[in-house]
Amino acid sequence: MTVQIAVGICCLMASVAGVIAIARMWPHPSGQHRAPHPLLRPAEALDQFEAHCPAEDRPTLHIRLRLGGELCTECRNPDQAGGER
Repeated sequence: MTVQIAVGICCLMASVAGVIAIARMWPHPSGQHRAPHPLLRPAEALDQFEAHCPAEDRPTLHIRLRLGGELCTECRNPDQAGGER
């Protein structure tokens, strides 16, 4: 009877060790594969127009923000006044 218990415990320990080894090798998400968050919401990126950028001192592509104001797509300079069109 003692031999059967010893063999059973050895089988159980081997099974647990195997499960732990498989669990450690199992791929888990690290978070590094995810893309960075975009700067603008997709809805804001739909309203694009060309306007004069005071920082670039030339006409550039601007985005009209949902909460008001505009943003230059090249230098990210916010323009609250509306700019020249």
